[in-house]
Amino acid sequence: KKDYAVYSIKLLEVMGKVSARLIRPADIARYLRVERADAPVRGNREVALLSNLMTVAVERGDIDVNPCKQVKRNLERPRTEAPEPEDLARFIEWLGKQGAQRMVVALMAEFASMVGSRRIEFLHLTLPQIDSDGEVIRLMRAKQHGCAIRAENVRITPAMEGLIHRLQALPRPEGCLHVFVTKDGNPYTDSGFASTWQRAMAQALKDKVIPRRFTFHDLRAYYT
Repeated sequence: KKDYAVYSIKLLEVMGKVSARLIRPADIARYLRVERADAPVRGNREVALLSNLMTVAVERGDIDVNPCKQVKRNLERPRTEAPEPEDLARFIEWLGKQGAQRMVVALMAEFASMVGSRRIEFLHLTLPQIDSDGEVIRLMRAKQHGCAIRAENVRITPAMEGLIHRLQALPRPEGCLHVFVTKDGNPYTDSGFASTWQRAMAQALKDKVIPRRFTFHDLRAYYT
């Protein structure tokens, strides 16, 4: 819902006052190729939102055909790079010396590099999900077709066991069960974590800790 609110800004600016009956495939194509020429990927997301709205219009009988489905989206090139092991190790070590909150972010990066999960899958990880006796960490998959819910058991390796000990030793308010917590003792929000990561990455580049930027999502490629 938050993403849709962001995607709607430019969409409403360009098409907000136009009736759904008047929007043609050529208008969608112009929006993608001209209006959003400087942000082709964001344009795709905005048209995906518009397509959902057009589907509602079809179901209501306002229009007969969804014009968005007749237009090819802008080409997207998925990232295929992963950070070099020495760069990641240097960045994590540097983060761990930048204060309590960045140390938590460093532990998240280390965790992601070991399990390959999306951050949304472990951002709200709780201590009971870590089953040391069963030697597994129980996570929930974030993306599933058909709205199915699927649990994923991550095996606790010797390296992961050492990380778990450090995670369990993190200071947290009494009664708090979340593993990764902010200075206020609350779990990170996705946007809060993203801004913390971006600031840390910018500072690391400025201080020449690492030679090039990488995203948190790149840690999935690193794991693979």
